[in-house]
Amino acid sequence: MCHSNDLGDHLMLDGIRVAHCNACDFMFSRETMQAVAIDQFYIDGYHDQRHMDGQRVNATININVLRRFCPQLSGRSLLDVGSGYGFLLDKARDCASIAGVELSRAQYDYSTKTLGLKTYRSLEDLAAEDRFDIITLFEVIEHIPEPREFVLRICEHLKPGGSLIIGTDNFASNVVKVLGGQFPKWIPHEHVSFFTGTTLTGMLERLGPLKLAGVRSFTPWELQARRLMFSATAGRKGGKTYSYETERNVDEAAGYRFFPLRIAINRIWFALASGSNLNGEMMYIHTIKR
Repeated sequence: MCHSNDLGDHLMLDGIRVAHCNACDFMFSRETMQAVAIDQFYIDGYHDQRHMDGQRVNATININVLRRFCPQLSGRSLLDVGSGYGFLLDKARDCASIAGVELSRAQYDYSTKTLGLKTYRSLEDLAAEDRFDIITLFEVIEHIPEPREFVLRICEHLKPGGSLIIGTDNFASNVVKVLGGQFPKWIPHEHVSFFTGTTLTGMLERLGPLKLAGVRSFTPWELQARRLMFSATAGRKGGKTYSYETERNVDEAAGYRFFPLRIAINRIWFALASGSNLNGEMMYIHTIKR
């Protein structure tokens, strides 16, 4: 991200090296697919029940994040980049206009045909003059090999004074420190950019077009439970050793266990556990275009 060659290896996960930059502290996967192959991976994939359930859960949290940072949505235009099945946009219909960007063919079809949402297949499909009051980027930036350049491209479609809200995992959170390499969201064939509060805010502040307007974070109850179990059993339970083959062979069609309960608990947990800091495992940063 800072173009330094002063790199060290932070972790080795199933043959993939996660590098640490000694100059700016950014962490990233050193072995990644080519850009065209990455796009095709997401176009063809991400269409199982587990991803759908996960997005429904996340939408109940993300709409709260959006409304905390931007309490007045009426009369404003919203673009959700990485909009998935469209569940967040569906909850934000009080906006004057809403649109999404989604690579996954199956998720694009669901958002357009089932929910009737305006959805683009890529950022390139937006007209050069398309500008929005709010752009959200929830759990997307960790999938991007060139995050700085990606955010700059998004800023081209943000109105001056408009809000860019980014949500991603915090790899300096207490949960990550306790679980280490067994933290379950080290998924280096998909998650290729690993941020901390410092590296993400630093990147955004150095971009020029953006100024920091607010932060929020929380640690999901499932990860708190993992941390407690891991500590109580001296690392025997609660962690998850990464394996690409294991990830591929998970029965994704099974969906989430106790799904309605997870929806209810997560909505309440976020309200109770979130704070105006970047200490939690999930962090959200609100920036405004100068």
